[in-house]
Amino acid sequence: MENKMNINWYPGHMVKAQNDIKSAIKLIDIVVEVLDARIPLSSRNPIIDELSQDKQRIIVLNKSDLADDVETEKWIKYFSKNNMSCIAVNSSLPQDIKKIISTIVEKGKIAYKDKVEKTIVDYKPIYRVLIAGIPNVGKSTIINKIAKRNAANVSNKPGVTVRNQWIRVQDNIELLDTPGLLWPKLDSNNAGEKLALTGNIKQEILDLEGLACIGIEYLLANDKYKGMFIEKYKLEEDEILYIDSYDILELLGRKRGCLVSGGNVNLEKASKIFLDELKAGKIGKISLENVN
Repeated sequence: MENKMNINWYPGHMVKAQNDIKSAIKLIDIVVEVLDARIPLSSRNPIIDELSQDKQRIIVLNKSDLADDVETEKWIKYFSKNNMSCIAVNSSLPQDIKKIISTIVEKGKIAYKDKVEKTIVDYKPIYRVLIAGIPNVGKSTIINKIAKRNAANVSNKPGVTVRNQWIRVQDNIELLDTPGLLWPKLDSNNAGEKLALTGNIKQEILDLEGLACIGIEYLLANDKYKGMFIEKYKLEEDEILYIDSYDILELLGRKRGCLVSGGNVNLEKASKIFLDELKAGKIGKISLENVN
């Protein structure tokens, strides 16, 4: 990729949230980490691995309806090989919420068995579950669907949950909702770019034209996604063969009528249209990260 963006976004409340999780982790039996299925690596927070070494682990690949099915299957195998239960879900589907609950119960039985074996105390089987994830990945929506009520704050804007809260969802499951956690440095593996392209950090704080060009380059680098892109915007492969991503963005703007006086293209408007359609899966089911 020729375009690069430096993205620094680490609100102060995340430092407190991180410390709160460290304090609460000793009470936890199971750690559920909600990831964006399109960017499983970039949507992970390394601190979760650090805190969860002796806990039962579940990886939830949310928004799988927007991700490439072939790549999602590869990621499920990847996490499973690393001793984590991994499930792909669309949080709007009731059957997928049931899948999460059944996986929690399955892991809870293992955690309870380990707990009882380590002590003479007869524990009541209540599975205490930490739900963690980056902002806007769908964590709070999943909690509300499991709890069958609006137990957690939900918004389409990143970073809404601002404090830890315990939520009893059924007799033997308690969930700890946490604020969406990012980490201070987003330069690894172009994570900041991918988080922005999928809407997990606010696009308003970025150079939209530069971000749109990066998104176009991601699509053109993959033959399958390139075909989706060409079909969506009714392009001819020859007309984009020898021009750069900026000129392609201008071409998209012309095709979408993003014109201003003098016949020039409103590139900000064209960028918003492209980024919104990429984020919403209107170009196709696309994953921005592959298993190496």
